[in-house]
Amino acid sequence: MQSTVATPATQLPGFARLKSLAGKRSPSLFDSLFPQANTWHRLTAAVAMAGLTALLAQGRFFLPDNPVPITFQTYGVLMTGGLLGLKWGLASAVIYYLAGMAGLPVFQSGGNGWQYVAHGVTGGYLLGFILATGVTGFLSERGWNRGASLWPMTISALLVYGPGLIWLAVFDFGWPAEGQLFSSGMYPFIPGDVVKLMLAALTVGVLWKVADNRGQSASGLDRGANTER
Repeated sequence: MQSTVATPATQLPGFARLKSLAGKRSPSLFDSLFPQANTWHRLTAAVAMAGLTALLAQGRFFLPDNPVPITFQTYGVLMTGGLLGLKWGLASAVIYYLAGMAGLPVFQSGGNGWQYVAHGVTGGYLLGFILATGVTGFLSERGWNRGASLWPMTISALLVYGPGLIWLAVFDFGWPAEGQLFSSGMYPFIPGDVVKLMLAALTVGVLWKVADNRGQSASGLDRGANTER
């Protein structure tokens, strides 16, 4: 009878991925693309990504009997975290949020400011954008990047719904109707969010290839210089 040896839990691929969460932070995609970037460059990138998210919010459409618009904001949010990492991704998300609160036309409704953030049905989803950006940035700096970029994008896209649904459950906006919290506030948006997170993961994956190829080319040039006679 052939004996079998159980694989230790610490050697399972899933465990290694979870273990990476407590590991050392790796450079963000932005830092890998621009290794000479300084604080001002990163701040500029954070502002630029907030501006991109604002632009993506302007293209929108509504489902029948649903006041929450479908926009490409989620794509911008996931891209921000995947590109800038935790610190600067969160900075970009907060800049976007505060700009909207100040009345700048960065949200899909234009410049309604505080009224839109605090008293509208989308207020929770906007907070979810900040959470999703941070989680995407954190995971991407812990090895969940390149070919694994789809995982942080998926997790973060789902996390947007948490604050959004809690917001709708706590405050009475007259929508969704009784017993329709998930069927109105979550399920209709899932197909579109799947497309957006896949696009974000694909974009980030391509940019990682560019960064890796650039790094390999630089290493090759350095080796060539060291072997010159």
